[in-house]
Amino acid sequence: MSRRFAALAAFAVGGMIATACASPASDPSRASEKGRWVGQGPEFFTLKDGTLTGSDGCNGLNGSYSREGDTLTVRLGLSTLKACMGVDTWLRKVATATITEDTLTVFDRAGAEIGILTRDV
Repeated sequence: MSRRFAALAAFAVGGMIATACASPASDPSRASEKGRWVGQGPEFFTLKDGTLTGSDGCNGLNGSYSREGDTLTVRLGLSTLKACMGVDTWLRKVATATITEDTLTVFDRAGAEIGILTRDV
């Protein structure tokens, strides 16, 4: 009886280890969203543990995000509202973003691509 129990326990532990290794969170090929993402101008996002901070080049941006696969769903919170002549504030329109290696492609609520940020290394 004890040999059978030991064999079943070993099988169960092996299954748990295999499941944990196969989970997306431990997939080394999955790009991390954490870090600073920059545009072609002064705009940037910093993403960490569901919190977003940054700037559109004029106003500070704050909010949160959730991730499902390689897609981030962004919920902007409080931000400053200064009038800035000549600054393209496209980043304020973010609704979602997708991650591909070191590129964060930003989309508005309608699903249209509005810009690209790259990982700041």
